[in-house]
Amino acid sequence: AGRLPGLRVRSAALGLGAGLGFGVVTLAVRLIPHLSPGAIVTDPATYALLLAGGAGFLLLTSALQHGSVTIATAAMVLGETFGPAIVGVVALGDRTRPGLAPLGVAGYGLAVLGALALVRFGEGGAPPDPTPSDHVHPVTVDIH
Repeated sequence: AGRLPGLRVRSAALGLGAGLGFGVVTLAVRLIPHLSPGAIVTDPATYALLLAGGAGFLLLTSALQHGSVTIATAAMVLGETFGPAIVGVVALGDRTRPGLAPLGVAGYGLAVLGALALVRFGEGGAPPDPTPSDHVHPVTVDIH
């Protein structure tokens, strides 16, 4: 992702990868049964948490170095919510309160659309270069 052409694409891809890493962290934390030292050391979720957290951090810092903060952050938000939400519903049994599923889906859809809008339209861009008529020329006085 760091070698993709174009700053926008590179920043979005690195941010998305960072979000996926942070999403794995959120899932791994849920899978650790309890916080006794023996359980932490022997549970594979602990190592997934450490590796995914480190990878997410490195990808995000790379995204911020190579491109836009807005694009990187919006892509990260997509990555850290979309994957874990699917895994939570399909594999971990996450559900909404009875009768509120449409509201939950609508809210999630709006959040995703907002992040996508930030990726597409979030950059204000640099101000235009001033034209020669916009320059103020100082008056110099030669005093002897």
